[in-house]
Amino acid sequence: MKDNIIGGKNTLGSTRIFSKFAFLIFIGISSNVFGQFQQADTLKLSRQQYEELFLKQNLLLLAETYKINQAEAMVLQAKLWPNPSLTVEEINLWSTNKQLSYLEEPLPQIFGNVAQNTQFAVQLEQQIITAGKRKKLMAVESVGVKVAEQEFELLLRNLKYEFRNTLTELQYLQLYTQVFFKQRDLIQNLLNAYKRQLENDHTSKGDYMRLQTLQLELSKEINELSKAKNEMEKELKVLLSINVPVRLFVQEDDFTPNLAKLQNLDVLNLQQDLFTHRPDLKVAELEHEHFKNLLTYEKSQAIPDINLNASYDRGGGIWPSFFGFGLFIDLPVFNRNQGAIAHAQFGIENTNILSNDMRLRAQAEFDQHYKDFKAALMFYESIEIDFETDLDEIFESYTKNFTSRNISMLQYLDFQEAYLENKRIILESKKELHLQLEKLQYTIGKEI
Repeated sequence: MKDNIIGGKNTLGSTRIFSKFAFLIFIGISSNVFGQFQQADTLKLSRQQYEELFLKQNLLLLAETYKINQAEAMVLQAKLWPNPSLTVEEINLWSTNKQLSYLEEPLPQIFGNVAQNTQFAVQLEQQIITAGKRKKLMAVESVGVKVAEQEFELLLRNLKYEFRNTLTELQYLQLYTQVFFKQRDLIQNLLNAYKRQLENDHTSKGDYMRLQTLQLELSKEINELSKAKNEMEKELKVLLSINVPVRLFVQEDDFTPNLAKLQNLDVLNLQQDLFTHRPDLKVAELEHEHFKNLLTYEKSQAIPDINLNASYDRGGGIWPSFFGFGLFIDLPVFNRNQGAIAHAQFGIENTNILSNDMRLRAQAEFDQHYKDFKAALMFYESIEIDFETDLDEIFESYTKNFTSRNISMLQYLDFQEAYLENKRIILESKKELHLQLEKLQYTIGKEI
C-alpha cells in the first residue's frame, strides 16, 4: 500500500518529498477545479469522475499521509545513537595568594596567559547500548509505520463508503425528482386545458380543483426531495473539499447496475479476500506483532547499558594533570524491567484474542451482507427489463384517454398513483443494489 502512496520508497526523505509534492498538486488541482466551479452553476460529472475528484481533494486523506511521515520519523529516531556528553566542572575562577602558597609549584598556563593556576576537570562520556536495543526498538517503530499505512487504508475505506453511498442517494433523489417534475408539467398542461373548459362550462369545478390539489401535492413532494438533495450535496461538498456555491449533478447513465458483472461474483473468492484485504483486520494483526516486538525489546531493556568515560583533571589531585578512564553500569538488582515485560506479554494475549474476535465478526458481517446483496440482486432481476418502458407507454396512453374523456378522473388518478409508486420501486431497487454492493465491498475491503 505504501508504495502506492509515496512511490515505492519507504524512506523518511521520500515521504517528505511526497507530502510536499502532494500538497502542491492538491493546491494546483483545487485552484483549477474551483476556477471551473466558479464559471458554472452546476457541476455535471459521472460517478467515476466525482470519485477521482474526491481522491484528489479530500483533506482528511491528505492529512492522514502525514501520520505515515510521523511513524517513519520515529523509526529514524530509534536508529540514532545516544549523544556523547561533555562535562566541564571544578573551575576556580580566581585564586588567592594563600591558595597559591599551598602549591609546590605553580600550574602553568594552557596557552599564553590563559588559565594559569586555574583548576578544572573535563569529562567525556558515551553510552554504549547493549543487547541490540536499537534494532529491537526500530522493529517496534517499523510496525508503527505499517499501522499508519493501514490506518490510511482504513480511512480511505470508510470515506469511500460514505462518499459512494451519498453519491448514490443524491443520484436517486435527482432521478426521482425528475419523475415528479414530469408529472407536475403534465398536470399543469391538463390544468390549462381544464381551465379553458371550465370557462366554457364544459367541465365541473370539482374536477378542476382535484387537478389543482394533485399539482399542489406534486409540488410539495418536489420541495421535500429538493431539501433532501441539498442535504446530500452539502455532505458531498465536504468530502470533495468544495467551498464554492455550485450545484452538484450526477449523470444518470451509470445508475443502472451492471447485471452481467454482479451475477458472476464467486462467494468463495470473496471470502478469501475478506481476510486478505480488510485494513482493520491487518491493523489488529499488526497490533499483535507490535507487542511481540515490544516484548523482545523490553526483555533487552533488562540488560543494562554501559557508559564509558574519559576524564582530565587539572590541579585537582596529587598530579597537576590527570588523565583517567572509567565505566559505569547499572546493577539489575531490584529493577529488571519486570513490569514492562509483563505489560508486553499481556498485550500479546490481549491482541491475539481481539484479532480472533474481529475475524469472527468480519466473517459474520460478510455472511449477512452477502445475503443482503443477493436478495437485492434477486429483487432487481425480478423486474422485467421492459417494465419501466411499458409503464411509461401505458401512462401516456392513460393520459390520452383521460384527455379524450374515455376514462374517468378517478381511474386516471388511481393509475397515476400506481405509476409514481412503481417508479419509486424501480429506482429504489437500483439504489438498494448500489448500497448493498458498497456494503459488501466495504466488508471485504476490496473493490469487486
